[in-house]
Amino acid sequence: MTKIYKPTLFIYWGFITFLALVPVQKSPELFLFSDKLIHFISFFILIFLFDKSFKKPLSIFSLGLLFSYGVFLEFAQSLTLTRSPELLDLLADSIGLLVYYVLAPKFREKIKK
Repeated sequence: MTKIYKPTLFIYWGFITFLALVPVQKSPELFLFSDKLIHFISFFILIFLFDKSFKKPLSIFSLGLLFSYGVFLEFAQSLTLTRSPELLDLLADSIGLLVYYVLAPKFREKIKK
C-alpha cells in the first residue's frame, strides 16, 4: 500500500511548497481564520501521507522534520515580494501535525479490535 502513498506524498509536498511560494494578490478570507484552517488541513494531510508512506511508525523526529518544513516555508515566504511569514500560520501547521500525531495511534488500535 505504501507504493501509492509515497509518490502521492512527494507530489503533495511539492504542491504545498509551490502554493506557499507562488506570488499571489491579497484576497479576502472566505470566513474568519479560513487561512489558518487551510494550514491545519494541509499539514494534517501531509503528516497522514508521511505516516502511510513509510513502514516505521511516526516518531518525534518525523514530527520535528515536518515542523521544520513549516518553519522553512514561513522563512521562504519572507524572501518573496507578495508573501509574508506569520507565526499563526506556523501554529496552525503545528496543530495539524500534532492532532494527527496524537490521534493516529488511537485509530490504529480501534481498527485492530
